[in-house]
Amino acid sequence: MLNLWIFSCCLLCLMCAFTASGNVVLIGRNVTLSFEDIEANFALPIVGPGKCGTLYVAEPLDACSPLTNKIISNPNDTRHPFVLIIRGGCSFDEKVLRAQVAGFKAAIVFDNETGDLVSMAGTLFLVWIHAVFVSKVSGDTLAKYAGAADMELWITPSYENPSWSIIAISFISLLAMSAVLASCFFVRRHRIRRARPSAPHVREFHGISSRLVKAMPTLVFTAVLEDNCTSQACAICLEDYNVGEKLRVLPCHHRIMCELLSQNQWIFS
Repeated sequence: MLNLWIFSCCLLCLMCAFTASGNVVLIGRNVTLSFEDIEANFALPIVGPGKCGTLYVAEPLDACSPLTNKIISNPNDTRHPFVLIIRGGCSFDEKVLRAQVAGFKAAIVFDNETGDLVSMAGTLFLVWIHAVFVSKVSGDTLAKYAGAADMELWITPSYENPSWSIIAISFISLLAMSAVLASCFFVRRHRIRRARPSAPHVREFHGISSRLVKAMPTLVFTAVLEDNCTSQACAICLEDYNVGEKLRVLPCHHRIMCELLSQNQWIFS
């Protein structure tokens, strides 16, 4: 799940980095205006010096129904017919496809409200004309000069610095690889921790009750006995026993001085 999220973020960054942007340039006798645009990802890309044409306003303006102002192609005309369409009412690819059916060579879609430029997306693969998106202010300005015979409209591609693109791609790839490696490391570490057997719970010693101490058997030291237990020295203080001294026999069969038990209260809980 984490790797899928990382891949989606990287894909989104790459899509944003490769969004093709350019300019729409309006040229007249006393007017030269330039408007920033973003090309549609489903339309014919703009290459070379760009395309020159004459601008018309779509009828209807939203192009959500077949256009009534159809263009009759003229092979001798050096300027291509462009159409201005407002956003909304239907999808972007439907608008551009209707402009193509009406004979236009490029569609300029402008926003219906003030905001940032968006990249027009679509699912139709029948579009072979150019299509760009401009802001609402740009569209309102272009509409004022639509149909003017002395005005030329140029749609130019972007000329981005390829070195910056290479740096951006390298940086994004490095981030993606680092994120994947980090996720693999933490997943493996988590699995190792889960597979490792848990350490047994060690209870802290708080002493034994005096009742249990008194219940331990006692004896009086008389002589050294050679067996597998403490023979002539105390198991706690390592002092030699004295003849006639009273001893307690521990559960481990070691013997301890009764006087030592009474002097060390930390043994009792």
